[in-house]
Amino acid sequence: MGTRHNNFAPVLRLIAAVLSLSATASAIGVNYGTLGNNLPTPATVAKFLKTKTIIESVKLFNADPDILRAFAGSGLKVTVTIPNGLIPSLTKDDEARGWINDHIAPFYPKTKINRVLVGNEIMATLDDNLISNLVPAMKAVHRALVKAGIDDVQVTTAHAMGILKVSEPPSQARIRKGYDKVIFEPMLKFLRQTKSPLMVNPYPYFSYAPSIADYALFRPNRGVHDSHTNITYYNMFDAMMDAVYSAIKAMGYADVDIVVAETGWPSAGDPNQPACTVDNAISFNGNLLKAVTSGKGTPLMPNRKFETYIFSLFNENLKPGQSNERNWGLFRPDFSAVYDVGILKNKQSRPAPRPAPVAGKKSWCVPKASASDQALQANINYVCSQKGMDCRPIQAGGPCFGPNNVRSHASFVMNSFYRLNGARPFNCDFAGTGVVANSDPSHGSCKYM
Repeated sequence: MGTRHNNFAPVLRLIAAVLSLSATASAIGVNYGTLGNNLPTPATVAKFLKTKTIIESVKLFNADPDILRAFAGSGLKVTVTIPNGLIPSLTKDDEARGWINDHIAPFYPKTKINRVLVGNEIMATLDDNLISNLVPAMKAVHRALVKAGIDDVQVTTAHAMGILKVSEPPSQARIRKGYDKVIFEPMLKFLRQTKSPLMVNPYPYFSYAPSIADYALFRPNRGVHDSHTNITYYNMFDAMMDAVYSAIKAMGYADVDIVVAETGWPSAGDPNQPACTVDNAISFNGNLLKAVTSGKGTPLMPNRKFETYIFSLFNENLKPGQSNERNWGLFRPDFSAVYDVGILKNKQSRPAPRPAPVAGKKSWCVPKASASDQALQANINYVCSQKGMDCRPIQAGGPCFGPNNVRSHASFVMNSFYRLNGARPFNCDFAGTGVVANSDPSHGSCKYM
């Protein structure tokens, strides 16, 4: 598009940039792995994603030419990944240009390649040769793209959460010593200069323990308090994201965008992997989608949406390891949903209507007799912090303000949360302080759902 020399050009460019940011910031993507001998063809995958799902972008763990060719004209954004082993050679400009000419230029712009990742979780490899050459390779790949006339493809890399020396409490998180100044200082500077994001892989699943199950799964819980900021976190994902933010803010790079390159939950596993269930996968991924697209953000990054790539698109039957490794997929190879959390473009994928009362079958969520006032107050704080929850009835002047005590107020809000989330038993757990009852706790003008 030609340059127009008028006073409106800078304004128009600014508006376009803002619109572009708003359109991509909340994009829902998926990691498209190919370790299976029963997976559909790339062309059928592209058609399925485009016509049957809300997925807007895919992230590849390679630069498979068949996949890149199949996604041409689909409108789906594609992130490609350079294999880890190539990093040392790609520090040389001629090698980087050769890779771009072979793997990007033939497909761009018909295929909407929007990002090139230089390796995956390089710091976790503990390979000094890869680590020391990572940033120089990123810079060389960027120069190669510019040389090829491609100026709208970002260059970055994805990191495991092990880049942090501590992650709790979130406000005190810092990049590991030895990596902070030598690797991350120049990397973050490069990302800022090129307007590329820091990509991270926050997996609450890998920090799962029965005692913090609700916290990991976005379910009602008492929260984890950060005494340095006086913030209480009610899910581990927010805490992980704020830990990354705190770490880069401490280095002076709070303005660098953060993208979720991978996260998810397996739906099945071996007998010694009891956390790997369909219900848990639904709870995590379903609430994750709400969290990253709501615009609520996190306590330290409020009013933000996060571009997020769920792991993964398919169950992949050739992945090594325990059963859970082969059961991260949203879909089976025949495109049937392992479970649906709103990814599909059909009636079932839309939010379920509020459950209508059924005579003789309705249930309510109330506090256990043994629950302490402190625990019930934490339940009130949790529920009333959730987007879409209306806690006005328990406030002064509201129909459920009286009796004015913690137990009564907790009873009303715990039940509201339970009912609005489908009246499933696990939504009445509240860290062991809730119980499902069959008698209506409504009283006077205070009517329970």
